[in-house]
Amino acid sequence: MLEELKDILTTQAGLPSTPITADATLADAGIDSMAVTVLSMQLEDRMGLFLTEDELSGARTVNALAELIASRAAGNR
Repeated sequence: MLEELKDILTTQAGLPSTPITADATLADAGIDSMAVTVLSMQLEDRMGLFLTEDELSGARTVNALAELIASRAAGNR
C-alpha cells in the first residue's frame, strides 16, 4: 500500500516523491490538507474506500497512513 499511496500523492496531489518515505511525518512528506483531500477522493474513486480527511490526517507517519488504508481496505477498522 505504501507504493500505491506514494503514487497517488505524487501523480494526483502533485507532491515530490523524495520526502515521501515510510517513517516521514505527514508534514515532513509535504502532505498538507489539500493533499489529504485529494487522497481521500482518490481512495474512494480507486478502491471504494471512504476515509475522512480527519482520519487520514491523524496518521503520525506515512507508513501509519498506508497501514490505515490497508486495514480499511481489508475490512478492519
